[in-house]
Amino acid sequence: MAPLPPPAGRTPARGSRDVPIDHAAIPDLDPAPADGEAPVWIRIVGFVPGQRPTDEAFHPSLGSSDQAALILGEPTPHNRAYVLYEISVADTADLQLDVTLTFAGADGSPAREPISGWDRRVVPALVFEVGGDGVPRLTEARPGMSAQERRVLALSPERDLGAGDDPFGFDELFSRQVSVELRLTRGGERVAMARGSLLACDLRRTGSLYERLIERLVAPDTAHQADAAGLADPGVRFHPWYPVLLIGGDKAALYERALIGDIAHKRHNLSDPGWLLRVGLYLEFLTCLGIVEALKDDVGGLLTPAEREAFEHGERFAEIRKRIDPARWREVWELREIAFVRRGALRPASVSPRNLLCKQRATLAFLEAHHEDLKHAIELAGSNHHDAQETWQRVFRDAERAVLRSTSAAFPELGLLSEPLREFVLWHRRGTFGGQRALRVPGQVSGLLGDQDGLFASACSQYRRSMNAVAAWSRERLLMDYTGDECVPREVSLLETRLARPEQVELLQRRDGYQARLDIIDALPETGLPSIDEVERLISAAPVLAPFTDQERRELARTARLVTLGPLERIIVQGQVGTSLFVIVDGVVEVLVRGADGEDRAVGEMETGAVIGEMQLLSGKARSATVRAITTATVCEIAPRFYGPLLDSRPQLHDELAAIAAQRLREREQMLADMSLAADRARSVWARWIRPAREH
Repeated sequence: MAPLPPPAGRTPARGSRDVPIDHAAIPDLDPAPADGEAPVWIRIVGFVPGQRPTDEAFHPSLGSSDQAALILGEPTPHNRAYVLYEISVADTADLQLDVTLTFAGADGSPAREPISGWDRRVVPALVFEVGGDGVPRLTEARPGMSAQERRVLALSPERDLGAGDDPFGFDELFSRQVSVELRLTRGGERVAMARGSLLACDLRRTGSLYERLIERLVAPDTAHQADAAGLADPGVRFHPWYPVLLIGGDKAALYERALIGDIAHKRHNLSDPGWLLRVGLYLEFLTCLGIVEALKDDVGGLLTPAEREAFEHGERFAEIRKRIDPARWREVWELREIAFVRRGALRPASVSPRNLLCKQRATLAFLEAHHEDLKHAIELAGSNHHDAQETWQRVFRDAERAVLRSTSAAFPELGLLSEPLREFVLWHRRGTFGGQRALRVPGQVSGLLGDQDGLFASACSQYRRSMNAVAAWSRERLLMDYTGDECVPREVSLLETRLARPEQVELLQRRDGYQARLDIIDALPETGLPSIDEVERLISAAPVLAPFTDQERRELARTARLVTLGPLERIIVQGQVGTSLFVIVDGVVEVLVRGADGEDRAVGEMETGAVIGEMQLLSGKARSATVRAITTATVCEIAPRFYGPLLDSRPQLHDELAAIAAQRLREREQMLADMSLAADRARSVWARWIRPAREH
């Protein structure tokens, strides 16, 4: 099976990743134009991380095509997949556009499996416009519109992609690659053509394999163990596998909300939601089929005959069959024993508090095996060097939210403890006995905890450690990249922030699109962007924009895009290619440079009014540094379409940017030289200290 291909209202943009990852949309130019005629071509605008199609309505040339489409239920006007495209000529009166949609083959190649109703279907040219209510809407393109204005193909995933004989079943991994072909014709003859693709997924089915494990494996095993112990069935919640499956499912449901918000509703929670969608799909199949294979001789009925046939022989499952590890999952299954109190009749005490320890051991072993599967899922999903770190941090915080809100359901054994003792088991931090109120801790519980972190801290720290290990493994293999020593540092943890800097919890919550309080998992309402007057006031503080006229600043305020950054969120990543220019309008950002040794070193900070990205604008080379927010920041993104003509007409602006770039480069080189000298001195001092010790 080949890897899955990378394929509402005006809301604030999140961190932009300015690297296109879909280069499939290459225009075909034929036939050759007659002498004196301009060539006619059509080009699909590829997906750009951090950008949404509807951004085009507010920020011309800063929108990009969707890379994914979601099947969510009945067709609604709120769920659309958009393909943006450009045509090289303004006069299209004699041209006609038709569209062909097909499902690609299992190996990713076009299989020409037609989608009903989409074989060279003639469609009108549409464009985005902003309605009086401030919401983008589609309207037919105006005659004689500029060739620079982007047109839109709008698809309803449920109606246009989901019809027919269940195209998104188990045998297709709940998803299909859709090939999109746009043709321009004149008098029935093809003039130009462009091809692209997007990933369509039935999101209603994701998570169903995990649920199947609880219903068909864990619940029956709970009843079997109770019967063997001579006890009534206490319920599936007491099984050692239950917490990790319940909390994992809750975590997946939380980040699926972000996927729906970003892909269907065009919000900006994740810069590249398609990558997380692909990783999640592969991970579910790898883990669940690994468990199924481990236990197929003991537990029947986990797969239907048709699913078994697809898994064992289907081309879509070829890579999954190679990568699953049934032997490891068999070892994890051996840790499923429930700690019963053998007293006969069912009472709340029929399960011992020691069962918490059984759950802890099973959860740790499950996560180790699950995250080995995660490595394979990342390999199959494809590399992500632009926003894997921010995505990893979001998934980690959703895991923390799931732990916090699912604890009572996942650990009913806590109901056997008094309230003070329950709080101690949940919230205790290692080394803090002196600050705790005196408690009488039963021997079973003290043996369980000792002076260890409580359940919340232990679960979150172990999960963070495991996610960081996967990220480090992936970076070594050039599958992921991140800035700093850890992909998920303590500073972005909700639990650590709640304990050490509670005033910053709201920043992390809002970064992920949630209300400020941790105990309320409600999405933030769409708040709308500042007015053009407010944006104009903010950008006027930037000295580099001083040469602009009032009219030019007004036009910039109308077309530029405000990007909101959360704690440690990156706006520019060293080594990536980008064309946008950024101006800080609020907050402070940190600049880091990665040295030849792979270490990321902070070389400075920039505040309101500073310009970012001028070196790449002037040189055309990849980004030379990483820029990220320290706590939170807002930057104004300016597209080449706007600043290009200004640079051409304002040589002094070009010179000013060149001077800024040169000065920054000198300061950066001096700081790196100072750091290198300090490191050499430290090594020399250390050598002088350690040599006498060795001699003695």
